[in-house]
Amino acid sequence: MGSQPNPTSNLVFGAFRYDEHSGVLTKFGTRLRLHGKPLQILTILIDKPGQIISREELQHHLWQGTTFVDFDQGLNSAVNKLRQALGDSADQPRYVETVAGRGYRFIAPVQKASSSVVLEMVQQPSPLPLRLEPEPEPRGQPPPAARLMGRVALAVVALTIVAGAAGYWFGNHSKQPLPPPGALKLSIAPPPGFALEGAASRQAFALSPDGTRLAFTAMDASGEFSVFLRDFNSLESRLVPDSQDAHTLFWPPDSRSLYYTAKGRLWRTPLEGNQRVLVSDAPSFMFSGAWLNPGRLLLDSFRASNLVSPSGGPFERLKEIYLWPQLLPDGEHLLYVRWDARAGRHRSHVLRLSDLSDVKDLLETDSRVQYAPSSVTPGTGHLLYVRGGDLLANPFDARSLQITGETMPVVRGIYSFSKTGAADFSVSQTGVLAYQSYISRSQLVWVDRTGSQLGTIGPAGVNLKSARLSPNGQLLATAIYDPERGQQDLWIFDVKTNLGRRLASDPNLRDAPVWSPDSRSLAFLFDNVGQPPKVHIRAVDGNETEEVMPAADFQLPTDWSPDGRFVAFTNTGFPRSASETQSDIWLFDLIRNRKRIPLLTTKFHEANPVFSPDGKWLAFTSNESDRPELYVQAFQSGDDPALVGARHLVSSSGALAVRWRRDGKELFYLDLNGRVQTVSVRLSAKPEFGKAAALFSISTEARAAIHSVLGFDVSGDGSRFAIVKAPASPSIVVIQNWESLLPAKH
Repeated sequence: MGSQPNPTSNLVFGAFRYDEHSGVLTKFGTRLRLHGKPLQILTILIDKPGQIISREELQHHLWQGTTFVDFDQGLNSAVNKLRQALGDSADQPRYVETVAGRGYRFIAPVQKASSSVVLEMVQQPSPLPLRLEPEPEPRGQPPPAARLMGRVALAVVALTIVAGAAGYWFGNHSKQPLPPPGALKLSIAPPPGFALEGAASRQAFALSPDGTRLAFTAMDASGEFSVFLRDFNSLESRLVPDSQDAHTLFWPPDSRSLYYTAKGRLWRTPLEGNQRVLVSDAPSFMFSGAWLNPGRLLLDSFRASNLVSPSGGPFERLKEIYLWPQLLPDGEHLLYVRWDARAGRHRSHVLRLSDLSDVKDLLETDSRVQYAPSSVTPGTGHLLYVRGGDLLANPFDARSLQITGETMPVVRGIYSFSKTGAADFSVSQTGVLAYQSYISRSQLVWVDRTGSQLGTIGPAGVNLKSARLSPNGQLLATAIYDPERGQQDLWIFDVKTNLGRRLASDPNLRDAPVWSPDSRSLAFLFDNVGQPPKVHIRAVDGNETEEVMPAADFQLPTDWSPDGRFVAFTNTGFPRSASETQSDIWLFDLIRNRKRIPLLTTKFHEANPVFSPDGKWLAFTSNESDRPELYVQAFQSGDDPALVGARHLVSSSGALAVRWRRDGKELFYLDLNGRVQTVSVRLSAKPEFGKAAALFSISTEARAAIHSVLGFDVSGDGSRFAIVKAPASPSIVVIQNWESLLPAKH
């Protein structure tokens, strides 16, 4: 057996991996064609990240004996080729920065690549404490590959041998499978520079029906999702080309291609090759999809369910909404869920496709329900779903459409979102289960302008991703996820004592808090299943009364004007880009009968509106330059509120969340590299904005802790910031022979 490569020879930055020994540069496992001077320049720059490498030093190392003109032209050309390979820009660099008159600097974070073993054999892998004694071996002799696999794992043999055995188990399935020898467990982490975010209105990952691959979405520093494929015969996940800004995904039954939505469109990508096919526009707020037959796809959203041809064409809108559809093995019935308002939960149903009639009401659930045929007892199967935060299974006969046994626990602590039915699990037709456990890992902290921690806010080990500080600086509001109920609660913390309380005692979802200028009330998103979220307003003095804003489309509040008259909101929960629907900026006029006012409704994606402290300006983001940037424009109230005058571009590296300092002399925003930037402001008839300067970074892991409103807040004097910290990103756990997790009596 050959020697293992030195794990510290690999450097990781963003989506790239560079082997210092071989000089090979890869992106998501694909080798890039970079050689000669561009590769040598990368080697020199990445060896001293953050340090300026002068042009003279590069000339000394790489262009000895050349004239200045030859060197100058050669260096410029080589740096341009390096940037092209990295997908970088001289004007808005993410990796190689030009320092005028001095040289170049590598500005991206660089880390040593880890080499942890991700495969293990487990006899009792279930996180549920069902029993303390070892799991007994099922009856029957396991196949030779299972015995080999156990010996390999126990002996911790070379990783390549482990991967080969894993490939056997995940890639080969007999028609009459023998009883499983125990669960084979594989942990799949997101690629370096990416993090996993729990699903809330989409299918964030899915196993192929044949159980040989996992497709998943992961978020980069900019908040953009991309699709990755992990073949279980491989040790690396690979990026699906052109899948940036992805939203939801699903598989056809043959496992030979993958459907996903991105930028408001539905795409199909074959597994062989690097091409993709445009199928159709995607419905707004699309949850998932199901392949019904060669002529029909069913696409569902909270607004409607639609049929569309896999070859494209117009939608056929159905009369009813069928959430999270799955075609059952007979090809004649569809499993789906719908909200039961009386029970306050979803219910699983079976639909007959020939006449679209309900034929069976199955069970109560907090999430979507997925059918999986048994690999132990052919002809039977299970329904898997989440309730009370745990993944459960019910024996189910797909021929008679009958539940045939009692509910059994599978895995504890699965992330789900009760209002939509989304849940972080997937199961194949061949005995493979994938899930992402709920990990309470984030906390609000105070940091200074350098990012040094000054203190903590509220409890540790919760899932949240933003906070809003009251104008008087005494209270802080945030949304904390409750795993048992699968939704967020609004909490208010006293800044001095650090004591907190829930805003409301009822079990409804509340998020995106915005303070009134007198610090006595909050406007927030209130999610009532069956209709789009609305803005509610409630006093924080303990009064249970909530004022409901007029009905409209999706309503996400972002700010309250200093004079108390306007609440600004947007019509999408995605401030980054048009993944779900195009974003516009609206106002509620609180002194004029809560009238809805369209403030900014263009063909671009505008979001994150916040008023200046004097109420005369509005800062917001727009993607009119193909990515979200920060703009400021004068705001005119009066009888016809409007944005007037010139629009001023403030940022140059993208912007995702925006805050003003209380005196209006400084703007803060989160750029597309996760850095909090500051810009000095001088407001006048012709406002002046200074050059942006980076203060500190908020990690991608912290911003992916939960599906919720992204943000941070700043004290009135701009000296300290309330941000989220999270130490790690969870992985997706894949288990072969998942039925071995069930209680032994089954």
